[in-house]
Amino acid sequence: MYKKKACIESLASQEGQVSPNKAAKLDADQSDSPVTVVASDGEDTLPGFSTPSHGMDDTQTTPNSLLPGATVASGQNKRISFINESILSANVQTQLQKNFEASSDYFDDATGVKLCHVPFRHCILPNFITSQDYVNDLESALLDLPLRDKNNDLYKFSQSRDLNHSKSSMIASFRAMCEVVRGFLSGVTEIPLNSKIDLFCSQYKYTDVLLCHDDELEERRIAFIYYLVPELWCQADGGTLDLFDATDLGHPKSIIKSVVPKRNSFLFFEVSALSFHQVAEVLSEDKTRLSISGWFHGPPLSRPEPPMDTLPPAVPYGGIEEDVFYAWFNPLYLAPDVQTDVRKRFEEDSEIELTDFLQEEKYIALMAALKEENIDWNLVGPANKRNYYLAEQTKLPPMVIEFLRIIQSDAAFLVLSNLTGLRLHPLAPADDDEDSGKSSSSVSNGGGNPRCRSEVRKWEHGCYTLAHDTDTEIQDFALDVMMYVGCDNEWCFDNGGYTSYIAKGEDDELLSVCPAKNSLALVYRDKDTMRFVKHLNHRVTKLSSPGFFEINAVYYE
Repeated sequence: MYKKKACIESLASQEGQVSPNKAAKLDADQSDSPVTVVASDGEDTLPGFSTPSHGMDDTQTTPNSLLPGATVASGQNKRISFINESILSANVQTQLQKNFEASSDYFDDATGVKLCHVPFRHCILPNFITSQDYVNDLESALLDLPLRDKNNDLYKFSQSRDLNHSKSSMIASFRAMCEVVRGFLSGVTEIPLNSKIDLFCSQYKYTDVLLCHDDELEERRIAFIYYLVPELWCQADGGTLDLFDATDLGHPKSIIKSVVPKRNSFLFFEVSALSFHQVAEVLSEDKTRLSISGWFHGPPLSRPEPPMDTLPPAVPYGGIEEDVFYAWFNPLYLAPDVQTDVRKRFEEDSEIELTDFLQEEKYIALMAALKEENIDWNLVGPANKRNYYLAEQTKLPPMVIEFLRIIQSDAAFLVLSNLTGLRLHPLAPADDDEDSGKSSSSVSNGGGNPRCRSEVRKWEHGCYTLAHDTDTEIQDFALDVMMYVGCDNEWCFDNGGYTSYIAKGEDDELLSVCPAKNSLALVYRDKDTMRFVKHLNHRVTKLSSPGFFEINAVYYE
């Protein structure tokens, strides 16, 4: 294997790597998680229930035999729809349809049905099912299901497999009720919903979360959630459905509304390129946020091209005073024999962690400077891509400015060349790969042009980044350099905050880097490697140091 193959080749072969399963987004899990409810004559058709055909009548309204409260029989098999018929009445449907079309708010005093249009159209149907016994039995049936842990950049929660194949009569009955709702929603929204319904069970416990996304995929037109949370669930428990408004460029902007889950309520909203929402982190340590959710399908809408990220330009190295430079780095990592050993390992693995990288007194001074109150920390987004604090570099303390000068200096470029074997400096020794013209990023870039881009970041509860295809940073080979400051020895992967590397379009993690005190992490990646910082969850608030700082730099040959 050549030296400059990316992390995909050099790290994928490592044994013992345990990763959060990665999917491109929640959408990427649709092949094995949600349920497609399609009426048929097969064994999944409920006895006694009429079902629409797969032909031109897919969008027809629900037959009379499925109207709310109706008893439907086939031979000895009987099922009753327990949907609250008052909320699906013709009067409510008419009022909802009129206000849905006008994008105006509506509240029905008699039923508590509430339609809102800000930040996008959504509606809550309270007391959705009339039989409390059925609600309790449905909850028990869902809790008996085998669930799989789902964990990647976007989310962490547990999810059922295909509910369409469930043998539970409780779940089958709810599935049939969704057919009733489909006809009702077609009338309200005037969207010709077809017979396909995605349906699955989700369970969120302490620190589980689903971060900002828009749900838009193929023919999804209406998203819905039926809540089975405890009666006493409140805002302090977390797990709210947070709704975002959007900028003119189509980015999520800020949380406009948070809907607290309420037992036996059915919430739905129209899916669009601007329907940004999230499930806030569950903060309760003894309550479970249980729900059934999914999508009603219809004719697909055209989707605008997602806006691309823009990054500040990477800059060439500058000069630094020799005495200033040598005062910072641990002399161990400047020794030629140590640099040779580090380089050999890095050439094999494309990554390495250098502990105690800074001299102790400089590390302490840097940490103190980063904690100064006069630093301007700005929360950067958009929330469907990132959420962390970035320091305004024109207002940094002198100690931080000095460290940035050092990592952007020609001396630092040369040291990194010696530690990694990359051609980041003209004085870096050439290796066999480059002499023979083999793979390197400098070749792909059309010639050597060493340069660097850096940021000063602060990470605390709720911060994260997501892997996304519009990330312009992944369009080139690069050396990621992460200098961690201020995290104590209590930090572990369960807290989040680690940087995960994944192969583009793949589920498996290649590498994860956990923050560590006075640690410098080096990772070389190629164009097919993506990265994200895992959501820092509520556990960090219990640590003596509930967050950390990071000097992040990206170097290009």
